Amino acid sequence: MDSYLAPNFFFMDYFIFVVVALLFLAVIDLIVGVSNDAVNFLNSAIGSKVASFRTIIIIAIAGIVIGSVFSSGIMEIARKGIFYPQYFTFDVLLIVFLAVMLTDIILLDVFNSLGLPTSTTVSIIFELLGASAMAGFLLSMSKNETISEIWKYINFESTNNIISGIFLSVLIAFTAGAIIQYLLRLLFTFKIEAKLATYGVLFSSLGITSIVYFLLIKGLKGTTLFNESTTNYIATHTPIILGVLFILTLIILYALNRFYKFNPLKAVVLLGTFALAMAFAGNDLVNFIGVPITGLLAFQDWAASGVAADAYFMDYLAGNDVIVPNYMLLIAGLVMGLTIWFSAKAKNVTETEVSLGRQDEGDEKFKANLISRSIVNSSLTFGKIFGVIIPQPIARRYRTTIREKKLLEAAESQDAPSFDLVRAAVNLVIASSIIAWATSQKLPLSTTYVTFMVAMGSSLADNAWGRDSAVYRVAGVLSVIGGWFITALIAFSVAAIFALIMYKGGRVGTYALMAIVFAFIIVSNIRFNKKAKDKKKSQDRLKVLDNSDLNTVQKYQSIVSSTVSEIAMSYNLILDGLIEGDLSKLEGANRALVDLEKHGQQVRNKSIKYIRSLNTDDTKTAQAIILSSDFIQDLAQSTRSLSNEALYYLKNLHVISDLDFLKDLKKLDSRMGEFFNIILVSLEQTADENIDDIRVERDKVRSYINERLTYQIANINKTKPSTKEGVLQTNVFLQSRDIQAVLMRISKMFINLYETRINEASEIKN
Repeated sequence: MDSYLAPNFFFMDYFIFVVVALLFLAVIDLIVGVSNDAVNFLNSAIGSKVASFRTIIIIAIAGIVIGSVFSSGIMEIARKGIFYPQYFTFDVLLIVFLAVMLTDIILLDVFNSLGLPTSTTVSIIFELLGASAMAGFLLSMSKNETISEIWKYINFESTNNIISGIFLSVLIAFTAGAIIQYLLRLLFTFKIEAKLATYGVLFSSLGITSIVYFLLIKGLKGTTLFNESTTNYIATHTPIILGVLFILTLIILYALNRFYKFNPLKAVVLLGTFALAMAFAGNDLVNFIGVPITGLLAFQDWAASGVAADAYFMDYLAGNDVIVPNYMLLIAGLVMGLTIWFSAKAKNVTETEVSLGRQDEGDEKFKANLISRSIVNSSLTFGKIFGVIIPQPIARRYRTTIREKKLLEAAESQDAPSFDLVRAAVNLVIASSIIAWATSQKLPLSTTYVTFMVAMGSSLADNAWGRDSAVYRVAGVLSVIGGWFITALIAFSVAAIFALIMYKGGRVGTYALMAIVFAFIIVSNIRFNKKAKDKKKSQDRLKVLDNSDLNTVQKYQSIVSSTVSEIAMSYNLILDGLIEGDLSKLEGANRALVDLEKHGQQVRNKSIKYIRSLNTDDTKTAQAIILSSDFIQDLAQSTRSLSNEALYYLKNLHVISDLDFLKDLKKLDSRMGEFFNIILVSLEQTADENIDDIRVERDKVRSYINERLTYQIANINKTKPSTKEGVLQTNVFLQSRDIQAVLMRISKMFINLYETRINEASEIKN
């Protein structure tokens, strides 16, 4: 550190401020970290809908709180896993820790907002590596050390082992998930109810035993809640304990299934959710509070030494185990539990993994790209080659199973699970087993990477990535995996830059950097909340489809009616914005119309699913469903075209010079507003409407539009306005004519359909 900064930098009050800031950042990091890592233990239970969302969350919270107090001796990575603390002075070490925490909060918040799961383990490793490498370099430069001495600050051997172990687990997890799911699908098929009595109890017992083994290895290892003799007894007698547990579980589950028709797979999924939540809290807690707690203990050691901060080397961290008080672990567990309960971002991240692994096609979150298409094409070719190797009886059975899946999908309700309990159980058991084995071998890995890749492997084996969805799902997986590598790069770079700013900037640089980070978090949450509101609005639009009191036609009629109402408001905003020269009104209308276009796409996707569930002879209802989504898209596109033209005109500072055109706009707004209201009434009170009366009103509006359009064309030839103004004038009337035509078709379709239903009912009655 530059010597001229030292007198202003090293004051006790400043170090107290930094340590308090670290502890405060630990709480924030717990919140943003758990929001990201919630996917690890929630996705299988939520995707399979094994229980209500509330029940799943309560089970996960219980696992988190219990797992947090089972955690101890977890500071290894933060303490000396990445760097050698004995070469750092206390003041520089605090810079490293603060840079790491600020970077971690920003990085995880960005991934949470994007809904992408990333590894808190990888982020903390590369943040520590980046910050310590930069601090070590600056410290070495200040001492005029040689280049060879600069590298002494980093624990390269440990870092290399950690990173290689993490990425090796990705391949193992995906392969194991795919192979085991393939074999179990052959065993259970998609008609699992018929196989539960034969295979379900045995598999569930094995699964529960494996999960408990996972708890014993991961949950009890290193805890201070049990004395050493108890821990050693459990470790020594683990095979006997597991054997007894397997037999007891087998008897209990068999009895429950035989006499109470209980699905044993539910027990596996719920217990697996609890186990993974517990293990996550017990082992990933270091990623959130390891650095701040180590900073606090380092401060206490320095404060008791009486040595200047820039002269006190941290041999304490290098030679002593850092044990966290149990009350701190409990507080951390409670914070994580509350985060899971309230965090919308946690739901956002979970939704991404569930959508990538769901069994049926539908609204895809990711867009296909050249790489995903190439991978799918290569996979199809490889699949044909692999099909030659697999024995034909097995291949035929698998194809039969997939055909069963297609038949089941056609009969599924709109609220069907994303995947069944077999896949959910496989995801949890395999993830637990891999993590347990790696822990017993002292191999580091990321719970995020393992759980995600197991889920993707089992999805592939279940043929969830069919031709209708494969390119989108692969693109999504590539985006997530690409995000993991970006995590490492950003974590290293940003942490190094932050360390440089604080090292060179002293107190001023530290305060400024913290202010910027907190401002970023505030702005990020404001934006996320806005997106969440928009998403809820989109979901609310489709809630009517779940209304059991309405038939299918009435549901779609209600959706169309609400869309027409929103189009009417946007249309009014566009014309008002043009008349008043109000850019904000046009921008508001444009945002609403972009949202409505997406809504139209969602309605179209839902339409296909609804048509599948109809009787094959109910063609009129099927046509109404398809045309409804088509009408919504036509209205949104025509109004959006008008909005774009008007917005382009005003944004480029053009003005409407033709006063007659402004008068026409006011009249057009009034007449179209009246026609919108007529259509809305016909949709809400279909039984009382007459199509001929509506047609008369339509003709009046259309005649006015055609008349003014003809006038504008003649006026362009006469007054020679600018090209931009001429395009705007004609486009307003052309798009308005298209909108009123679609409105008329909407009203006509639903009135005619209503009259047809009435006539059919009357004929049946007679």
